[in-house]
Amino acid sequence: MRAVPLAEGVSNTEALGRVLYTDYIFYFQTSGLILLVAMIGAIVLTLRHRPGVKRQSISRQVARNPGSAMELKDVKPGEGS
Repeated sequence: MRAVPLAEGVSNTEALGRVLYTDYIFYFQTSGLILLVAMIGAIVLTLRHRPGVKRQSISRQVARNPGSAMELKDVKPGEGS
């Protein structure tokens, strides 16, 4: 690691960015690739189809109309559960 002299008018964030994108670009890109693979792996593991699990049906939701959206019941007093 080399010592980087601080220049006038350069903020800490800019100095850190310069070091990351010049001296440590390989490590920075490698860590990004590892995080990308981990994210894709997590998505693949959670999207598997399992029997008995309810899934969202977008086509049924879009095709729904107000008449089929709710059902009115005439409940007499004292009969409800």
